[in-house]
Amino acid sequence: MKKFLSALCMTALSLLVYGQDGLPSSISGNRRNFSFAWLTDVHLNSFAYAEDDLRQAVEDINANPDVDFTILSGDVTEFGDTKEFQLLEEILKGFRKPYLLLPGNHDVNWSENGCTMFDKIFRASHFCYDWQGVRFIGCGAGPSLRMGPPHIPREEILWLDSVYNATPAAQPVIFVNHFPLNADLSNCREVLRILKTRNTQAVLAGHLHVNRSYDADGIPGVIGRSSLRRKDPIGGYNLVSLKGDTLLFRERIIKTETRPAWDTIVFHPAIREVWTVKDVTDIASQGSIDGNLYIYTNTAGVVRALDADSGKTLWKYRTGNKIFSAPFITPQLVIVSSCDGCVYALNRQDGSMRWKYDTGYPIVACPTVADDTVYIGSGNGKFYSINPADGTVNWICEGLKGYIESRPATDRERVYTGTWGAMFYAIDRKTGKKVWEFDTRRGRYFSPGACWPVVLPYTVNGGKQQEQVIVLSSDYFVRAFQPSTGEILWASDEAKGRESLGFSPDGKTMYIKGIKNNITAADISKGVYTPLWNTAMPYESNFIPTRMETTEQYVFIPTEFGVVHAVRTDGSGISWQWKVAHSAVTSLKNAGERRLIVMTMDGTVSCLKY
Repeated sequence: MKKFLSALCMTALSLLVYGQDGLPSSISGNRRNFSFAWLTDVHLNSFAYAEDDLRQAVEDINANPDVDFTILSGDVTEFGDTKEFQLLEEILKGFRKPYLLLPGNHDVNWSENGCTMFDKIFRASHFCYDWQGVRFIGCGAGPSLRMGPPHIPREEILWLDSVYNATPAAQPVIFVNHFPLNADLSNCREVLRILKTRNTQAVLAGHLHVNRSYDADGIPGVIGRSSLRRKDPIGGYNLVSLKGDTLLFRERIIKTETRPAWDTIVFHPAIREVWTVKDVTDIASQGSIDGNLYIYTNTAGVVRALDADSGKTLWKYRTGNKIFSAPFITPQLVIVSSCDGCVYALNRQDGSMRWKYDTGYPIVACPTVADDTVYIGSGNGKFYSINPADGTVNWICEGLKGYIESRPATDRERVYTGTWGAMFYAIDRKTGKKVWEFDTRRGRYFSPGACWPVVLPYTVNGGKQQEQVIVLSSDYFVRAFQPSTGEILWASDEAKGRESLGFSPDGKTMYIKGIKNNITAADISKGVYTPLWNTAMPYESNFIPTRMETTEQYVFIPTEFGVVHAVRTDGSGISWQWKVAHSAVTSLKNAGERRLIVMTMDGTVSCLKY
């Protein structure tokens, strides 16, 4: 494989990368501190000044000792005729540093030569180039059909696939094409599929003539300005620098100034999909994992068990109606509820039913099991305590206001649940009597109904440990209650969270997903709310209630458009992002060994390795 890869890339180098003497440039090591010039949309012969702009850009780049090589990402000529290409060749021979060249739509099939002259003069329409441990891969673009839509030719797709397959999984890749990878490109989906098989960190494109950032289906995308001066005195281009793991984009005005960075991309660890399962229906609940067993439910009423290592289906069980709740896994059983009104206990090994209890009313709430007792709420204002051995009822607490959706939390004496009646309750685990209740007094839309409450310890003066019950409600307040009395220990709406919380593995730090495009971290280890940091997020008012998942290094953020963001827990920002599908992320679960199992509303279940 290594010999093939080396031959493949060196072939591209010998065809497209030229230095002062016309020979291939050398490949450097892994210091990750270099710069390159990025020109696009030169449009030679389009305006009288186009030639002058390009010649001066070449001179400017040659004079800059910090520039290691140059990328030209298409539309280098206006019509792609023979004379334009000959002029282009003559100008580019002036480079005293290597350059990588791609055709754009103006360079192909707009002239008498039938898009053959580019390959004849420049000897290829793609490149694969390694520099300081980073691989640059670029391929040509169409249309092959005159006046047709943006298109990457089939032969380029096949070449791209072969190069990506031969690329080491962990090696950072920057992909270059003339067209942005969006819906305007006819075979965009096929290109993105290939790019996601390896560690693609960024995609560069031209075509639009302006500097702009965009989202290439979860991969950071950058569109570069035209080198033409237009209404300015002189043209320009972009200087791109990689400093460690940070890619900086700066606009260079030829022989005049280099402006501050207008975009930044931080390289992330290599992300890959270990396995993916596509269900036949929607997944509207969160999953559960225990060791190598991953279990989820769907809106067809099916409980499905997967091997967390391979994604292989171990067993299925179908209930009598839709399921919107997350299952709970015990050493022997899987407890799950259904809209058929029943709570089910299934054999963990084969999915066979041990028992079911019929409440007579649809259930969308998630069960929890503590000290050999199942606790679950219903849509009929009732809360149940059930014996997991045989499905008999210990007690029923009635008269709760609003239906229950979330998973209850427990301590030694009480069970806690929120409702969509703006209420939060503490119930005695032995008797089923309400101990205390809290009313947000703002109505149904501002309820603590979707957030799963948690019971966590905190330290008071002298080192004594006490407990606090924490829940977030849709009135933007996160509150901590004294467990026995319901007294509010602290409350804050600073982060403007709605329903999605996460907690560090040690329970000392809380993460809140806010509606102001933010993730906020707060220290809660001393029984007070102490803000630590706030990180801006690249999304608009994302109301999805899915719980965040955490490790010591990352907090994983779900979004309503299928992207998972990994935010560093030290507050330094986003480490990486990955688009799993085109619909809401409904579940995030750590699977160990730097693996994350992600589910989306459209039925996608994917295991990511990061």
